Amino acid sequence: MTEFHDLLERNREFASTTDLRLLEMPDPARMPERMPLVLTCVDPRVEPAGFLGLRTGDAGVLRNVGGRVDDRIVEDIAYLAMRLGVRLDVAVIHHTQCGSGLLADHRFRGAFAERTGADEEVLAARAVTEPSRTVRHDVRRLLASPLITGDAVATVSGHVLKLETGLVETIIAAAAPGEPASD
Repeated sequence: MTEFHDLLERNREFASTTDLRLLEMPDPARMPERMPLVLTCVDPRVEPAGFLGLRTGDAGVLRNVGGRVDDRIVEDIAYLAMRLGVRLDVAVIHHTQCGSGLLADHRFRGAFAERTGADEEVLAARAVTEPSRTVRHDVRRLLASPLITGDAVATVSGHVLKLETGLVETIIAAAAPGEPASD
């Protein structure tokens, strides 16, 4: 038996207790005017359903290594807003003890770059060693993007999940596209 088999068993329980109509792509005419969207790390310790208490359908969630804003994430946010016909309240959440910090180590970064063909400078910039600093950078990058317009995104905010306590600290209050981010 594989570990994924255990997850499939959990899925059966989920399906038996959840209204699966919530999982259908909603009709844009029935969507609320705004919807939360969380961008965070793929680290299994950082599960937004757990630390934010999200239920199915409460919010959109995007995850990547470090929870970093890159061109792909910007496009995904613009797509989701357009597809759903809602304005998004985007919360960028980095966390302490992030494994992406290994990208700051030249040996690890070099080995990973060799394995994947990625550019070492790009990898180094993705490292989250100081989450308060990187979340500020990423919020400003989103707010400066020409794809993140007021008709797609209502607000962008930046936060740090402290794994030592489980608490989320707001680093940058919600700002609308075109407004400066304030600490």
